[in-house]
Amino acid sequence: MTTIPLIDKEFKALIPPLSNEEHTQLEQNILAKRKCHDAIVLWQGLIIDGHHRYEICINHGIEFEVKEMSLPTREDAKLWILQNQLCRRNLCDAAKIEIALRKEEILRSIAKKNQTYGGRPRKGEDDANPPNHWDEKGSSKVSKSGINTIDVQKAMASEADVSVGTFHRYSKLKEEAHPALLAQVQSGEVKIGTAHRMLPNEIFKQLARTDKMLHYIVKAVPPQGLKAANPGLHEKMTNLAEDLRALITVLGEKFAQQHH
Repeated sequence: MTTIPLIDKEFKALIPPLSNEEHTQLEQNILAKRKCHDAIVLWQGLIIDGHHRYEICINHGIEFEVKEMSLPTREDAKLWILQNQLCRRNLCDAAKIEIALRKEEILRSIAKKNQTYGGRPRKGEDDANPPNHWDEKGSSKVSKSGINTIDVQKAMASEADVSVGTFHRYSKLKEEAHPALLAQVQSGEVKIGTAHRMLPNEIFKQLARTDKMLHYIVKAVPPQGLKAANPGLHEKMTNLAEDLRALITVLGEKFAQQHH
């Protein structure tokens, strides 16, 4: 090893953290073999893959190899980091969506710079060494007019390998969820669908559906009416329906205040 890897805080922040179990397993694998199987990948001496392997090796005095990547710009290095995480890590849906969102943000930034330069190569770039803003099929990810906005959610959901519905529900969670709940989703502790059903607005919708169901039961089951068949149960259902409507009214007023 002739190059001493350096840690760039911005690059490291792009990488989803390992869980305690994942970190322990990685450390045990390296210690068992007394060797780091995969090289630490660098860009201009900065680590772009292998932060955890590097720290484990340094802490235990284990040798490792380094591999330098040739990428035109810092933005390209960021995109490489994010794409590499999508390909290599077993990430929860929330983590994959966050990576897709970060990629989209970087690509938008690149597009704005391209507009600023009027399509001319940026410093350090030329026609023979263009920035790596292409997908696996050779289709441009950035156009002169910026990011293609046609069905952006569908494209980003595909990038994260999740359904459009999952992507949309996660977007709602980022807007409306309590920080503690959002943190559980992002760590993979709570699934996106489960957390989405816990949003106040979704609870309100579920309560409204329950109210309709209670109304149906009281009025239509059995045909002659629940009151005639079981007066005691009818009274309990009626009281429950009234309490539920009162709760829906209170929640509705709170939601109205929050959105005005």
